[in-house]
Amino acid sequence: MKKFLAFLFVCLLIAGGVAFWGYSKFKELDLPKADKTEVVIYEVKPGATLRSLGEDLEKQGLLRSAKVFEFWGRYLEVGHLIKAGHYELSASMAPREMLGLIVAGRTATQKLTFPEGLTLEQCAKIVHKHKIGTEQEFLKLTKHNGKKYGKIFPADMEGYFLPDTYTLPLSCDVPHLVSTAAARFEELALPYHTKESPLSLHDTIILASLVEREAQVPQERPIIAGVYINRLNDGMKLECDATVQFALGKQKEYLLYKDLEIDSPYNTYKYAGLPVGPICNPGLESIKAACRPKKSDYYYYVRNDVKGDGSHVFGRNYSEHQQNIRKYQR
Repeated sequence: MKKFLAFLFVCLLIAGGVAFWGYSKFKELDLPKADKTEVVIYEVKPGATLRSLGEDLEKQGLLRSAKVFEFWGRYLEVGHLIKAGHYELSASMAPREMLGLIVAGRTATQKLTFPEGLTLEQCAKIVHKHKIGTEQEFLKLTKHNGKKYGKIFPADMEGYFLPDTYTLPLSCDVPHLVSTAAARFEELALPYHTKESPLSLHDTIILASLVEREAQVPQERPIIAGVYINRLNDGMKLECDATVQFALGKQKEYLLYKDLEIDSPYNTYKYAGLPVGPICNPGLESIKAACRPKKSDYYYYVRNDVKGDGSHVFGRNYSEHQQNIRKYQR
């Protein structure tokens, strides 16, 4: 009996030793592979399994052990939640931390900024530069297929591609970008257009695009919008320089009299009313100004070259406008 107890004790010691060694080994393999390493972009491909993913992460030098990675996936019962995409991973991450990132789908992102006042053609160049897609892909969707993104959008989305800084997946493509921008317009811009707005939504966006290109001082946006509303209500031509520049297809510091004669539906010196479409993509402040123009007696404005800060001087009639031109233009 004593020999049996002694044998049992030795077995328990051995088993305890093995268990302790196994636990210690597990803890060692469960640690990050390195204390500090650079972040790398790793692609989890569609159809990746817990085992195949762990083995590849180990092969790429990001994990100490694929088996520990697989253990956590099975223990936490999340192996089926692996999401494909590009992830920012580092060998300084523990297996469980890395798994949690991939299961949660926290993919790597990129920021893309579209400034106010750009045309869709100019936006297309930014899309191409950041390798989201080609200019042709972008223009095919935004110039011809806008209606697929919602009933408020015309086929040509000029004016509706909301300027903003977009946080996008690293693997973002053109359809995802355009749908994101359309959703952003509906979320942020559309609520400004209410029953109290003086124009339809599309005409409001056209007006906002004029305001965007004409106003340089933020507080003048509602005033300039109000000037155009006054002229529209009285049947006057808008005579907006920015529309002529759009018709010319280029920016000019000074327009010549011959420029004002260009035969284009965008030439508001030649044709009354709003141009046939937006001349750029206006920002939120210009859209807000077009939705809520400031009521005034102003029908004219001229750039204040005396101050030289981009501000304007406003006139109530043509005579006052002429005086302002002589006084403030250089």
